[in-house]
Amino acid sequence: MKIILYLAIAAGLAARAKADPNRYQWRSFGGVNVNLQPLFSWWTFVSQATNQPLDITVVDTNNLPDISNLWAHLPARPLPEWCRVTAAEGDIMVAGTRWKMAATIEPAPMMVKHQMIYVENPPTREIENYHQALAAYLTLENEQNADSASEQNLESHIQTAAASLLPTNTPGFAAPVTPGTVLYQETALLTVSNLNATQARTQNRDAQMVPLRQFLAAFPGTNEYQMDHFALRTGRKIDGLDVYDLGTADGLTY
Repeated sequence: MKIILYLAIAAGLAARAKADPNRYQWRSFGGVNVNLQPLFSWWTFVSQATNQPLDITVVDTNNLPDISNLWAHLPARPLPEWCRVTAAEGDIMVAGTRWKMAATIEPAPMMVKHQMIYVENPPTREIENYHQALAAYLTLENEQNADSASEQNLESHIQTAAASLLPTNTPGFAAPVTPGTVLYQETALLTVSNLNATQARTQNRDAQMVPLRQFLAAFPGTNEYQMDHFALRTGRKIDGLDVYDLGTADGLTY
C-alpha cells in the first residue's frame, strides 16, 4: 500500500521539479492568463550578468521605472510589475487564503528588499505537496538505511558462519560432511535469499526516491518549505503592507 502511495506522489510531482523560481509559467487572474516565460528568460540573462547584490530596502519600489533605469544597458524588461518573492515557512505569520509574511523582494536580479507583505493566491497546494513529498522521502530513506544495516549484518553473519562452522581442509583431502557443514550450507542459502530480497527492496525504493528528490531539489531550504516565485506587485496595501499576487496555477495554488 505504501509503495502505491509513494509512486502516486512521485508521479504527480516529477514534472514540476526545477531548482529556480522559473516555474509555473502560466498564471491566471480571474480567467485571464499571463505567460511569464519572457520574464523568466530576461531574469536568467540578467542574473548571469550581475555579480554583487544591491540592497534597496530603503528605496521606494513604487517607482519601478527608476529602478529599471539601472538596467538601461540590458534588453528591455518584460512584465516590470512582477518581482521575485522568497520566504521560508517560518517567516509566514498568517496562513490561509492570504498569507502575511516576512519576505525578501527582488524587483530585479540581485536587487533585494526585506519587508513584511501580504500574498494573495498563496502557494497552498505547493506547500502541501512539499510536506507530503518530504515525509515520503524521509520514510523511504529511513527504510533504506535500515535495510543497508540489515544487509551488512547478513553479510557479516555468513562470514562468521563460514569461519566457525566449516572444518579446516587438508590439502588433497575432501572436507567431510559434518552437521556444521550442513548448517553452514543452510545458513548460506537463507542468507543469500535474504540479501537478494533486501537488494530488490533497495532498488525499488531508489526508483521511488528519484522523482521525490528532484521535486525537493526545487526548494532552497533543507527540511523546510521555502516559497520562491515571481509574484505580481498589485500596488494595493493592507494595513500599510504591500500586496503581492501569485495568480493561480495547477500545482501551485490548487
